Amino acid sequence: MFGYVTLPMGSLFDFRNGLSKGKDFFGSGIPFIRYTDVYNNRFLKGEDITALVECTPAEIEKLGVHRGDVFFTRTSETAEDVGWSSVMLDDIGDCVFNGFTIKATPKTNYLLPEYCVFCFATEDFRKYVTSHCAFTTRASLTGKTIAEYQLAIPSIEKQQEIVNVLNKFHSICNDLSVGLPAEIEARQKQYEYYRDKLLSFKELPK
Repeated sequence: MFGYVTLPMGSLFDFRNGLSKGKDFFGSGIPFIRYTDVYNNRFLKGEDITALVECTPAEIEKLGVHRGDVFFTRTSETAEDVGWSSVMLDDIGDCVFNGFTIKATPKTNYLLPEYCVFCFATEDFRKYVTSHCAFTTRASLTGKTIAEYQLAIPSIEKQQEIVNVLNKFHSICNDLSVGLPAEIEARQKQYEYYRDKLLSFKELPK
C-alpha cells in the first residue's frame, strides 16, 4: 500500500464496554485493568496490571484482553478527560477490564499496536472526542461514536518509521524528568508537535 487510506474506526475495531462488579469481588482473582490504568498510561504491559478481580469463565471469554486491544476512557466529569487511550502491548493471559472504559478489539492487521499508542493521542482525535461527547450529569463516550471517526492508515512500513521517531522523542522527554522544568516543557511541546505532524495525512493544497 502506498500513501494512506482513510477508514472509519468501525471497520477496524469491535467495541465493548467492560466489567462492573461489587467491591467484594476485588482483591483476588485475575488481573483487572482499572480506569486509572487507561487514563494514566498510553500503553500497558502485563506487569502494569496490579489490580485483581474474581470472574466467571463466561466473563473472561467475553471481556478478555489481548495484545493490540485499545482501551478508551468512557466517562468522566469533563469532556477533556474522556476518550484517552491505552494500548495493550503484551500477549497477556486471563485479564479483564473495567466498566468505565471501552475496549476496541482489532478486526484487521492494518495497524501496529505500537502505532495505535500515538495515533489516538493526536490533536485531531482529541478534538473529535471532546466535540462528540454526550452530556447528562457527566461527559460520556460510546463505542458507536468512536466507530465513526475516520482514521488515516499509512502502510505498515510507514507506521513503523513513525513509531521509531516518536519513541525517540518519548525517551528524550522521560530522560529529562530530572531536568529543568522549562526544558522538560519545551521537549514535551516539541514531541507533541512532531507527533501531530507525523500523524496528519491531510493533502496539501494544490
